[in-house]
Amino acid sequence: MMNFIKRAVTSVMRRPGKSIILLLLVFILGSVIGGAMSVEGAISNTNSNLRRNMRPLVSVAIDHNAWSQWVMEQNFDWINTFPPQQPRLTPSEVRALASLEYVADYDYIINYAMRSFNYSNPLSAADEWRDESTPVQFLLSGSSNTELLHVQQGIINIVSGREFLASEQNPGGERVAAIVSEEFARINNLSVNSIFTLQEWVRYPDEWGNVEPWGGDDFLDEYIFATIELEFEIVGIFDVEAVDEESEDAQQSIWERKRRLSTIYVPNWSLEQVAREVSDAIDEVFEVTGEEMSSWLAADRPKEGEELQMRIIPIFVLRDPDDLDRFKEAAQPLLSSEFFEFQDSQGDVTGIASSMNSLQTIANGVLYVALGATLLILSLLITLFLKDRRFEMGVYLALGEKKGRIITQILMEVLVTSVVAITFAVFAGNIMSDVVGRNMLMNELQNVPTNVDGPNFGMMPGSVFDEIGIPQTNLTVEEMIEQFDVSIDAQTVVLFYVIGLSTVIFSTLVPVIYVLRLNPKKVLM
Repeated sequence: MMNFIKRAVTSVMRRPGKSIILLLLVFILGSVIGGAMSVEGAISNTNSNLRRNMRPLVSVAIDHNAWSQWVMEQNFDWINTFPPQQPRLTPSEVRALASLEYVADYDYIINYAMRSFNYSNPLSAADEWRDESTPVQFLLSGSSNTELLHVQQGIINIVSGREFLASEQNPGGERVAAIVSEEFARINNLSVNSIFTLQEWVRYPDEWGNVEPWGGDDFLDEYIFATIELEFEIVGIFDVEAVDEESEDAQQSIWERKRRLSTIYVPNWSLEQVAREVSDAIDEVFEVTGEEMSSWLAADRPKEGEELQMRIIPIFVLRDPDDLDRFKEAAQPLLSSEFFEFQDSQGDVTGIASSMNSLQTIANGVLYVALGATLLILSLLITLFLKDRRFEMGVYLALGEKKGRIITQILMEVLVTSVVAITFAVFAGNIMSDVVGRNMLMNELQNVPTNVDGPNFGMMPGSVFDEIGIPQTNLTVEEMIEQFDVSIDAQTVVLFYVIGLSTVIFSTLVPVIYVLRLNPKKVLM
């Protein structure tokens, strides 16, 4: 008697109509299963692509809404009582947060302003209305790292000289190392190794108890109590990329570029030193004159036994963007005030999470339905095909063929056709998932609200990342769609074959039961 393997091949070849029907059915169902699996893989690939485009930066700032609400609830006597100062982070708190396992690196930035009559900055150089009796103000941005955060994030590029040395991050040098912009150096005829000096002044108290000179006669020698100077040596020069003046936000970008070009980067310790010297001069001038401080100045003075507090902007670089929520949960108990909140640089990227979850839920549903439909449809189809072959099966059994070999023949006939169909379904499902998945994701993303704050009319500060010049990662829908990746690897292909063929094998269980119950005598009579 013919070998059951040859019988299986012959059966497939002699029944092309039924074989084609089975092939098309497995191909269609396999394409749906493959498409659902491809969407599953695309979600994982897209999340990975988005993580690579996200800056896992976190900062701690005041929750201004909560603070303002609390202040209003205290019913302060606004005439005679100055409201309490907002809580401020201390370096020890920053170090405690930086010790968490989720943090790869950290820095804290101190922004401070100093002035000079002798130098210009890119913001003031073209100002025709500037009062010559008022010094130009410069923004100094402090850092505690040898590598500037703005360099790491690609905000600025060092074009000459270098970044800070470890030794320059500690006090003791004759001058303070500084990194300035190419524009600042050009308009002031400075270069690497050049020396320049900035000042801060404390004047005698005016009639309101203020000691900060504003302009004009305030800077005459007779009104100045103390001059605090800091001498800088340029160790590096940076530049900022040019702005596309045709873009929609060109004006904002141009202003931000000028602001960055006007910034001078220095070690944190130098700004802490200036702040202490200014604070000591303020105490001394009121002690000498016996005048009374203004209420706002008194409210900002450190209490007895406290260190001088400066506004610190901490920046924590996380090891993985997925650690954001875990970092917040672990860091919250380490903060000294309930009015601190966490801000991150991910912007609207986090809005894609719900869309991806929705897409994944739909893909899972399609996969389960397709598997169920495949089991049911193939079982019924194979059973119908076998009913037409009852006489053939009866002959085999009457001739002494074992039922196990007949079942194996049936499986081989089904599997030979199914392997061909599944091979084509792998590629068809992948193409289908790319088109359908992108459209579904686009529809989901277009319904996600962007992170837009309510109107604050200039009363509330924005993100600390805006303040320090590091933009949030706000990707457009088109940019997010570009990250959608349905490429499949060998492991996914193997898994698809395993799932597809396993489904086909399980679909033959009902027909197998039919064969086992077949009685050759009744069939042949």
